[in-house]
Amino acid sequence: MQDSTDWSTSSMLDYQFAPAAFDQPPPDTAPVEEQAPLVTIVQCASINVVHRLSSGLLTEEKNLQRYGRMAMSLHGHTLSFEVTFRGPVLRATGQMPGTGPLEDVMAMAVHEVLHNRNLDTDVPFFLSRPSTLENIALFVWRNLSVILSALPQNTCQVSVETTPCPRATTGPRAMSKIRVVYSGEMTTTTPSG
Repeated sequence: MQDSTDWSTSSMLDYQFAPAAFDQPPPDTAPVEEQAPLVTIVQCASINVVHRLSSGLLTEEKNLQRYGRMAMSLHGHTLSFEVTFRGPVLRATGQMPGTGPLEDVMAMAVHEVLHNRNLDTDVPFFLSRPSTLENIALFVWRNLSVILSALPQNTCQVSVETTPCPRATTGPRAMSKIRVVYSGEMTTTTPSG
């Protein structure tokens, strides 16, 4: 049996996703109308923040040992976020539902609450925990989870990267760029951990 497709006028992509292909469900699967491809979208944002690295659970001496010069005074960073969303593609639009509103979601979860803020005094989340990069990623994850609870997509991953503060680029504790990625996973730790 020969294939009657005219390959000179049809690409493989056109052939695979031709309307006729949508009308015939693959064997042993749900009807195509009940299926939707899942895609991943990455939204990016950059903000500026100031903070002082310190923990209320540590003494000033322990904070200095743990965080170095960053525990001594207020300093600033530019934070770059990449947030990965996963959701279905709607057949009618060819897009994930809420793709346009994802920009609004990012604005609400990141920009409006963090940009040009002193994390330690302006953001209630950090009143009880240090404003580390790890906690910033967790904060954004939690914000997104609340905002997206009514939408069909979910947050797969929050990545936050910082440019080093000029004070941290020299000396024994010199920093380069740091990136923290949080994917919603939790584990148990020891009380001192």
